Amino acid sequence: MYQKILVPYDDSKFAKKALDEAIKIAQMTDSIIYLCTIISMGNMIPPGSLLGLVKSASTGELQRKLMRSAKIQAEQLEATKIRYCKSKGVRAYYKIVINGNTVEEILKIAKKKSVDLIVIGSQGLHGISRIRSLGSISRKVSELATCPVLIVR
Repeated sequence: MYQKILVPYDDSKFAKKALDEAIKIAQMTDSIIYLCTIISMGNMIPPGSLLGLVKSASTGELQRKLMRSAKIQAEQLEATKIRYCKSKGVRAYYKIVINGNTVEEILKIAKKKSVDLIVIGSQGLHGISRIRSLGSISRKVSELATCPVLIVR
């Protein structure tokens, strides 16, 4: 039924649950999993900036440092999650997108890879937006995707 499964991954507890669910499906259907992490500057707020403790001139440098750090962390996640999938007998590939719109990039990858299913966590690592009952990313992906979307809580 499913040959290609996309799992947007941000290392949140819901993304971990989504990956485990995708692995179960992939084991039953001999599917390939495509993991993706989208690193967006819009999600990076330098520490202290909300309180006015960071000067605007230093904000750019802090954002660049945060971006480099996020990329390194995503690359470490990539290696770990590929090994994790392989340990479960599932083929997996990983893509890191830097400075893209999260929803648009997820949908682009889904289209480019011709995925049959997107498995996404109900919430991610986005601070204040976690108050909402369903994350804005997962909601938008479910509304705009051309393939089935499984939202895991």
